[in-house]
Amino acid sequence: MLAALVVGVILAAGGSGGGGSGGKPERGSGGKPVRAKLILERGVQPESGYEEVIVSLPSQRLNNPGTTGGATSVLLRCFDKHDRMTIHQRHHWPLVEERGYPPHIHQPAVAKVLNGLGSCRLTGPGIDFAGRVAGRLPPIKPVQ
Repeated sequence: MLAALVVGVILAAGGSGGGGSGGKPERGSGGKPVRAKLILERGVQPESGYEEVIVSLPSQRLNNPGTTGGATSVLLRCFDKHDRMTIHQRHHWPLVEERGYPPHIHQPAVAKVLNGLGSCRLTGPGIDFAGRVAGRLPPIKPVQ
């Protein structure tokens, strides 16, 4: 039953859409969405012991309401090595900021999904961030 719950969380498209203040999102050159390379790591949630993929931004400066024009959620989609979608989940924007880590998402996932993870993409108004996994998903680096 617990496995079914975790799989449901992973596959559900949670949240209600982007909302926000109606401002225009920041854009890259030529009016295109801002692009950045995501950092993908494997972790364990300390409270529950559940495994997760941690999806981090490369820079804290990207993590602000203006990047998405005030939208309050973004869409995380992850794919296996055969480009089949394994995670489809809305997350609050801006992302979580914890001391010692870049802005990030804690996305629960079962071991089968984590073992086969190939890439993730975080999209929303004005953003298109993507990251790939070469080989196996690396574990999160502990805080020094």
